[in-house]
Amino acid sequence: MQFEINGTPAYGYHAAREPKPEAERILFVHGAAMEHSVWNLQSRYFAHHGYNVLAVDLPGHGQSGGEPLPGINETADWLTALLDHWPGGAVHWVGHSMGALAALEAAAKGPAASLSLLGFCAPMQVSSQLLELAENDPDRACAMMSQWSHAGLIGGEPVPGFWLPGLNYTLMRRSRPGVLANDLAACHAYEAGPERLAALKCKVMLLNGSQDRMTPNKVARAAMAACPQARIHFLADAGHNLLNEQPRAVLTALRDFIQLDT
Repeated sequence: MQFEINGTPAYGYHAAREPKPEAERILFVHGAAMEHSVWNLQSRYFAHHGYNVLAVDLPGHGQSGGEPLPGINETADWLTALLDHWPGGAVHWVGHSMGALAALEAAAKGPAASLSLLGFCAPMQVSSQLLELAENDPDRACAMMSQWSHAGLIGGEPVPGFWLPGLNYTLMRRSRPGVLANDLAACHAYEAGPERLAALKCKVMLLNGSQDRMTPNKVARAAMAACPQARIHFLADAGHNLLNEQPRAVLTALRDFIQLDT
């Protein structure tokens, strides 16, 4: 679906399902140097089970136009403006990594029935070495992040012939020049996470891989102490890119949480 926000073309995947005014909405937000396709399994499932689903390409990413937004606050404001273009009822935010920070900020500022944080910690600090590589040698930065984001580098793929770190690397390399450096800097600079978590009134879930090296579980647990109502799950045999490594387990966790009455 193509639309415009503040005069800039934007894209969101909705599985060829037109929104229904009475249906609840789910907005999926991707991570750094990624785009909407990382949510293919989860977005298609919910779209075919009665929800108004939108997996967005953030500005400067994927099929959306414009420049990448400089910070998490600006991204959250853009996502909130997006709601005016995607009608429906209650809003469920689902974000991965950088997208989790943006979804947290949006949920704290605007309407939210639930918030699902995947590959999340706060603060989401990025090493100075990786920030420098993203700026000066983005291919190498993409390769390093693709390795660090998976629990295993060889074997374990559900489809023979697939190599998940390689797929992740290829997708990141398709991003436009400067996008990775921008996104990592935005994550590193965002400091309001614990404050926003403490202010949330909606139901909240943390879903991380048990072997996440990008957003360590120790840091994630410490952040979630500010949000005692949150449900916390760690998926076995998954790293930061749990969307690739454990897609069905992610779907099951999201389905059970979003459809939970309390």
